[in-house]
Amino acid sequence: MQNKEIELKFGIEGNQCNLRQIFSKIGTVSDEQELHLDNTYFDTDKKELFAIRAGLRIRHADNFSEQTLKVKGQNIGGLHQRSEFNLPIDSSASVPNLKAFPKEAFPDDYNLDDLQKRLKKVCRINFTRKLFNLNVLDSTFEVAYDSGYIEVEGNKKYPLNELELELKETSVKEQDLLKLCSLVCNYLAQTQLPLLLEPFSKMHRASLLQQGKVISLNLAQFDSQNTTVKTLTNLVASFEQLYGYFIVSRDATVLALVNCVLHQLLEGLKMLKRKHLLAFVEGQKEPVDYKTDLKIIIRLLKDFYKTSSCFEKKLLKVSLNNNQKLVTYCVEKVRDAEKNTKLFLIPLKLRLLLSLLA
Repeated sequence: MQNKEIELKFGIEGNQCNLRQIFSKIGTVSDEQELHLDNTYFDTDKKELFAIRAGLRIRHADNFSEQTLKVKGQNIGGLHQRSEFNLPIDSSASVPNLKAFPKEAFPDDYNLDDLQKRLKKVCRINFTRKLFNLNVLDSTFEVAYDSGYIEVEGNKKYPLNELELELKETSVKEQDLLKLCSLVCNYLAQTQLPLLLEPFSKMHRASLLQQGKVISLNLAQFDSQNTTVKTLTNLVASFEQLYGYFIVSRDATVLALVNCVLHQLLEGLKMLKRKHLLAFVEGQKEPVDYKTDLKIIIRLLKDFYKTSSCFEKKLLKVSLNNNQKLVTYCVEKVRDAEKNTKLFLIPLKLRLLLSLLA
């Protein structure tokens, strides 16, 4: 019933119809299928599940129905890790049964009986999923392309278009999973797929869309140690969160915060370049030369920052004039810059590099 879910998640531009052909150039593709998935997510009026970063849903597919609880999630540069509990349910079920999940899935002070009574539908996420298995690097990934919409209160619909690669089997050691996923991202970059950053889960985006433009930067996850590596790691995490909020809110103030963090990150990476800190792969005595990778990361971030900063003032101006057509134009230009600089690679690459530094 419980699985440790490890997946790479990205936004993707446009309708993708030749993914099997593209991924066949990366590894061996098998077991292709298509599913129509209707998901209803639940929470309380006080958003108590959202507060503990848990997602609760009922999923109806063509040939099965299940209730799912996802808890204790984290996202590192597109690599999503969280515990997941799936239970089969009757196709007529309309509300999840919380007591069917193991007690350890919830905080100790949770009153499940009370929570059960107050559950309500938060949103509906309906999409078509095209999936297949990909065997590469002594590992098996389930590749899923989801295309559909998120529907929140008031029947407002928001487009959904994303690509997920969930790790199913691997001979790679746990401490090397970040490197494995980084290598897979290298292959993805070579395919020229129009991939985009997608820091938040479907449920997280739905909750933000329902609540409105509310920003709540979670600083609890950050390490307060005042070192070069920890400071840069915190900046990467801040960028991911803020950019996720920008994607949902399309807010000029949020973009200004994104650019502020990017500026600090660039300055920090330049300082790292000057310090010449040693980097080591676990179990090896010889240091790793990361100068070339760092130069490429800095160059790509600079290119994105240049465009993002340019459209920061433009976005504020058209937002103040309530010109939604030009708001959309500005956001699309920022996302075009994201796509052209392959920004989806950078957070994961940085986390991997920083993990090697002495």
